[in-house]
Amino acid sequence: MDHFKKLKAKFEALTTHDSGSQRANTRPPAQHQGGYLPSHHGAQQPGTYPPAQPGAQQQGVYPPARPGDPLQDACSTPWQMPTHSDTSYPPPGIPSDGIGPGGFFAPPQSQQQYGGYGSQYPDGTFLGATFPGGGAYPPQSYPPYPPPQSFASGSGPAPYPPLAPPLEPPGKPPVAAAGNPPAQDGLRGQGLTLPLQQGQSTTFGGNIGTLASSQLSTGVPIPIDQHDIVTTTESGEKKHVTLPVDGNSQMLFLNIANNETVHQRFLIVYGQVPGIKGNKDRIVVRHPYFPPLTFPAVDGFFKILVELESGDNGLKFEYLQGDTVVGRGELTIKMEPYTDKPPMILAILVGSGSKGTFDAPPDACGPGINDLDAAVRKFRCCGYLWQAFISEHMYRQGFGRRTIRLEEEYKPDTMARDNERRMTAKVHILKSRRTVAEIQDKERAQQWKAPPGYKRHTEESQYTLANEALDDYGVFKGIHHVACLTLDSHWDPKEKTILGHAALGGGGGNRFLGVFGSHATHSWPANAEEIAAKFLDTTRVDPRYLAKDCGGEGEYWRVANVGMGAFLHECGHLLTLGHTPSGIMSRGFDNFNCTFMVSESGLDGPVRQRDEGGAHWHRTDIIRLRHHPCLRLPSDPPLRDNEKQEQKFDVLPTERGLIIRNDNGITMIEVWVGGEYRNHREYTSENLERRRNGSLPAGPDEMSTDFPREILVDIDTWSGWAGGWSKSDKVQLVLTSRATATDTLDNINDLIHKNTRRDRDGNIVFHSKQLGSGEMQGTEKFKAWFSGKDMRSSAPKLARIEIRAGDMLDGFILHMEDGSESKIGKCLGGKRSVLYIDPDDDLDYIVVNSGWYVDGLEFVTRQGRTSGWKGGKGGEKHIVKPPPGYCWMGISGSGAGWLDSLTMHYAKRK
Repeated sequence: MDHFKKLKAKFEALTTHDSGSQRANTRPPAQHQGGYLPSHHGAQQPGTYPPAQPGAQQQGVYPPARPGDPLQDACSTPWQMPTHSDTSYPPPGIPSDGIGPGGFFAPPQSQQQYGGYGSQYPDGTFLGATFPGGGAYPPQSYPPYPPPQSFASGSGPAPYPPLAPPLEPPGKPPVAAAGNPPAQDGLRGQGLTLPLQQGQSTTFGGNIGTLASSQLSTGVPIPIDQHDIVTTTESGEKKHVTLPVDGNSQMLFLNIANNETVHQRFLIVYGQVPGIKGNKDRIVVRHPYFPPLTFPAVDGFFKILVELESGDNGLKFEYLQGDTVVGRGELTIKMEPYTDKPPMILAILVGSGSKGTFDAPPDACGPGINDLDAAVRKFRCCGYLWQAFISEHMYRQGFGRRTIRLEEEYKPDTMARDNERRMTAKVHILKSRRTVAEIQDKERAQQWKAPPGYKRHTEESQYTLANEALDDYGVFKGIHHVACLTLDSHWDPKEKTILGHAALGGGGGNRFLGVFGSHATHSWPANAEEIAAKFLDTTRVDPRYLAKDCGGEGEYWRVANVGMGAFLHECGHLLTLGHTPSGIMSRGFDNFNCTFMVSESGLDGPVRQRDEGGAHWHRTDIIRLRHHPCLRLPSDPPLRDNEKQEQKFDVLPTERGLIIRNDNGITMIEVWVGGEYRNHREYTSENLERRRNGSLPAGPDEMSTDFPREILVDIDTWSGWAGGWSKSDKVQLVLTSRATATDTLDNINDLIHKNTRRDRDGNIVFHSKQLGSGEMQGTEKFKAWFSGKDMRSSAPKLARIEIRAGDMLDGFILHMEDGSESKIGKCLGGKRSVLYIDPDDDLDYIVVNSGWYVDGLEFVTRQGRTSGWKGGKGGEKHIVKPPPGYCWMGISGSGAGWLDSLTMHYAKRK
């Protein structure tokens, strides 16, 4: 146990400089409960986000086969994971292969599915597969906590929990040989730089960034503006300042106000003691009922993770140089747990016959160190770091301290060494029916590539196995979001592969899932007191025993960044996020530590907020998270019924561009040119006033409400705003609704110019996007031309609509005023009903439910007369209606036994 002897010696040397670091529990035990009641496992909020799709016409597989998905057959064989040869990722400058053992940037198989129902992003990413079902291990009884070899007694082979190394940055690691940096080192390795902000120096702080101006067209703004938070209120006053006390310097708190209310257990506090210089300083925070926490501080700047309980939390801060306190500060933070939203569930998958251990160096193995109990403690701590990270970055972007909540229970708390009973994150143990050998089958390892001519025996992935174990576990019945750690991952030095590992995330229906291996878990902190030390640990990976799943020299702090940060990347996918040009959803997790620390090994100067590089969410991620139900705040208004149920986008070409509709409300439209992100417009309650006063570019329809339901994308205006494009460019729009549904318009130039015709009167007639697949066996095409009654046209006018439908929609017949009629569909069966249209009335719109085929519909006239609902209720809801100033010019469709496609035709009113 040489490793832990060294750590213990370093830790004891540190604590001799901090007389306040002695652990004390001065709080009466009964008060630990506060008002924060235990949650019950499996008691999920019923919720309706995203809804179970009524149009899911194939049952019994997960994700459910959903009619209408372009990559999924209707009712035949289970859908297989697609491959995409035209993916635009990695971005230019990042190698497409050789990116390290984890392959986290661009896993071999597609990762995410937006909104849960198969939407695709410009890079073609899509997640879907069929998942069968099972499990055995571990034993029902766990070792007591702490195990017998506790730190207090000093018995056993190693101290428990492991002691932390000193909180000071070690010297710089050896400089690598000249040449290209490691590809796995992500954005930092590629030398991408952030353009200098006004007044920013070229020393450390400007050399770790996200997107360089050279990567964007002239005039296109940088999407992420990373700089220190403005420390003043709108009135010009400091947010919160502790004035000098007892001759000490004042302490500024730069990201929190006194008496501020938050809804999370751990919070990042960022501050400064002005005028201080020193790169081996420390910041200590003391809470009345928790052990003190110590983090490094540099040149007066500090970041520290503070632990909170329900109610008022009186925090006292000390800035130390050696044994001398040079700055003091106090904060009161109110913590109000908010449980009325879906939790992020933490689960560990354990194989049948497992030894219950994860990879660790030989001198750091044993009970409480690399066993299941240790994995639970480390994963719990990782979950709280995710919670704090998300909250901090949502706050910086102006959306309050939104974050995930963790499912919690009342039990001995491993987040502090005092082991008191508190509300703490629950970690579920999933006993897989699969053996360890099956889990570690190289064919199920994401990074393993079959040699030429190799015949695979399975197409299953670790995602498959985790989903299977969740089915067998049977606890989560409603919509649930699960982060699953595979305990039995194992580094195979011969294969140079991490067996039992995949970095995947996505979901659909009721389940949203992210999976990751345990190969990096040895580098994670197990409690709050270990966090800073783990982010400074320069121990290097020994590839004989451990995977070097990071860049640089393979130091443990880099491994921890990738292990926790890349897992958060996969959780981003299960929260509907896709790959982005920068940030966590790119390779930004390499800088995960920077949000929590002002010190990093080998770097001079403080890591301020503007120096955090990839440790951020891209602004498009922020907007999706802003509206995700897992990140709601108590102050958010209740969702309207139409905002709870996901609805597809309807897109209508016009002379000026595209009209985009979504009854949930539109929250964002992204512009991608040539497969690369260019810019976006966002629609939130927070920016409505700026849209209206001209501070943000917006058309009249974009100023109408918080979340417009209909927006005109004027091609000339948007092209100029987004940096311009040519007619030959592939221009894509990525659309996001308030229900976090995402859809991609693949090529808007083609969408506009190829969806028009001229009728015999010279009118330019547009047609809408087809609803339904039109691919049923034996299907035939149909069309009916007519015109609105207020349109100057030689086309006939509607007199009545005859509908044939039973449980399904067989079709309908359009009867014209001139006595002619046209069928849409074969109309061979079903019950007959008729909607009469008076001479002074006309067809206004059609409500359609469709997926693989047209399930059902309802016709509505301008005077409000309706046909009533005809056919089935499956599929997704669409409102088929001409844009303002346009009128009906016909309907086309196709059908076999029932109607399987429908398209609207319309023209500008004359």
